[in-house]
Amino acid sequence: MKELAELAGLGTADIQAITPKIISKTVDSVSRRKAVVSQIFRENRDLEKTKGRTIVLPNVTESITIESVSEGSSVSTSSTISYTGTTVEVSKFGIRLEIDNEALETPVRDVLKDFLYEAGRKLAEELDLRAQTIALDLKSGTITSWTGGTLGSTTLTPIVSISSVSPGATISAVDYYDGKVLLSSSVPAATVTFLYSNRCKSSGLVVDASEKSKLTTWDLLKLRSTLLAATVNPDIVIVNSNEITTLLYDPDVPTLFVNAKLYNKDLMNGEIGMVADLKLLESPLVPEGAAIMVDSSRLGYHVIKRDLEARREDKPELDRTWYHLWTEREFAVTDDNAIGIVVNAKAGSFSASDL
Repeated sequence: MKELAELAGLGTADIQAITPKIISKTVDSVSRRKAVVSQIFRENRDLEKTKGRTIVLPNVTESITIESVSEGSSVSTSSTISYTGTTVEVSKFGIRLEIDNEALETPVRDVLKDFLYEAGRKLAEELDLRAQTIALDLKSGTITSWTGGTLGSTTLTPIVSISSVSPGATISAVDYYDGKVLLSSSVPAATVTFLYSNRCKSSGLVVDASEKSKLTTWDLLKLRSTLLAATVNPDIVIVNSNEITTLLYDPDVPTLFVNAKLYNKDLMNGEIGMVADLKLLESPLVPEGAAIMVDSSRLGYHVIKRDLEARREDKPELDRTWYHLWTEREFAVTDDNAIGIVVNAKAGSFSASDL
């Protein structure tokens, strides 16, 4: 990595040569190479050129009618196109790196390289989680009422993941599609907290896994056809790394899956191959038991006001050097129909089931 290589060979006396620009470039470069979910948004840098922290992104609404007419006749039905706006305000993200001068007196390249690599990796993780939350419009919900003391339900579906369960209560099974949770035993006043996709709840672009606790190729193709029916063209599907083990053992995969090593051109971060015409990406940050599918040309934007910038601060009283890093950006969805999800493929803890 070029930016990390720039740090090579520096001695203690050369610490002043480690400029904030090199620090910010290195962390940003690592972050860009590690981010998976955030790359499904198109970059928008219009705010770099203007004052202010908000931007209105256009959503296109069209009604096009084509009709057959006789010679000399006019078209009787009008076609229209209009725009509505999605207002986005950028958020501010910060990192403070505290580097002990004693550590800088050891082989600097190793210490600093590891530190900056981890900072970039954590930034990528934060941005991916933020992108995922906004893409799916993840909201928190709870179940507090139980039938017979063990079975609870909610209309806030699809459930994407279980966040927590009251101490003393144990979840036996979950129906993520229908929004039902089964406890293994009766616990008074038990509370289960979960995340659900408010966007997919509204759009209805949700597919129930055909085999509970297992993601299959059929599920991906079913969601693909669901999105196509919503007049979008999905091109990317992202799954948790644990789903790859079952997905690639699907007997239908050999005729539909192409390993990325066979084409190895312009690969996205996390891309391992293609299923049909869909790029298959894996990320440990995607909830287990779910598959997120998007039309990346229509989903939305990654609005960047300010790229990662660093400021250096010497702390002689602590014998440390601090680097303050700041960036301003946000994600926004401009087409609700450009994203869909498969749920109910969760295995292991909080496994999926018909309830």
